[in-house]
Amino acid sequence: MNPNLTFERRGIVEGFFGPPWSMAHRKAVFEFGAARGMNTYLYAPKDDPYHREKWRLPYPKDQWNELVGLICAAEACKIDFVYGFHPGKGLTFSDDQPVRILLEKARRFYDAGVRTFAILFDDIPSRLQLARDRTLFKDSLAQAEGTWLTSVIDRQPSAWRDVEWWICPSYYTDDPLLARMFGRFEPAFLETLAEYLPASVACFWTGARVVAKEISLSHARKIAERLKRRLILWDNYPVNDLSMKEEIHLSPLTGRDARLPEAVYGYLNNPLLQESLSFLPLATCFDYAAHPAAYDPEQSWERIIRERFGETPLPYWRAIREFCEGINRRKDKTCGLRVSRAQRFPFAAAFCYAAQRQHEPWAKELRPWMDLLEKSLTKGSV
Repeated sequence: MNPNLTFERRGIVEGFFGPPWSMAHRKAVFEFGAARGMNTYLYAPKDDPYHREKWRLPYPKDQWNELVGLICAAEACKIDFVYGFHPGKGLTFSDDQPVRILLEKARRFYDAGVRTFAILFDDIPSRLQLARDRTLFKDSLAQAEGTWLTSVIDRQPSAWRDVEWWICPSYYTDDPLLARMFGRFEPAFLETLAEYLPASVACFWTGARVVAKEISLSHARKIAERLKRRLILWDNYPVNDLSMKEEIHLSPLTGRDARLPEAVYGYLNNPLLQESLSFLPLATCFDYAAHPAAYDPEQSWERIIRERFGETPLPYWRAIREFCEGINRRKDKTCGLRVSRAQRFPFAAAFCYAAQRQHEPWAKELRPWMDLLEKSLTKGSV
């Protein structure tokens, strides 16, 4: 294995449901990530209305000025700012107008310096909703998505020779959860998409599951072969939105094959909603992405704890992490844990450590889990 092998695209997809990150935090993450090899940021917060629900509308002046400032901040850190459109909800694929609207909106971003765009069709119904679309595209959502993006690329300004386009297909994992949520998908979705999608377009994939515990090289190769396109992994770690909102993922990234860059073009992590705490797992994700062969999860995690909090609190953070991992594994995440005698002292010390720093941003974010820890400690040891 080549010890210097790395992903061409490394960074973050801000693609979660929930309050989007603040502009100040995004800029702080750019500086933090750039120092660790981050070179790509995909702007795709689900709850930005002008990204998804109102994607056809231009950003109002104040929001636009903030975005331009963010694009400039990314450029200063040598990070490629990628803007994501989420047009799938209610889209008439056979209508020309949405293509014109998207390109007009993209032109504004192009003029601001953006050179990579993503079209995201995730989390919409698995079948075409309109009769005219079903007729034109032979009842194939995959054909519709591939053809629609072809229309966008064919009609972009001729001067845009330096623009790169990505797609997140509606079928972005083999996880049965996807069909339970959005309906049964057509057979050979990826193969049909590949038939109609321009060869230059890179495709997103989350792994064998929406939230994958492991991603192997053999799995990535199989998907890349089915798509016959460059593959970008949208890794849903350490994100904690939707059904994971009562979880907090502070552990280092694990389960990612060190050889993935052999088959994968880009590797982007969907981060925690909690801004201050997000630095901890993200540091390990950046370390993995930059140097997969040399990545050691525990060393990476301990290094970021020492960097942000010093040497002395390391045992407290180990205990906090252990407690949160225990909560994450529980089906009922509201009633705390049964604490063993061996756990009682380190857990109590960790609680005191956090309580003494209750006004710090990270401690405020951690408060719901520290409340559960307090509840657990008052139950007594087992």
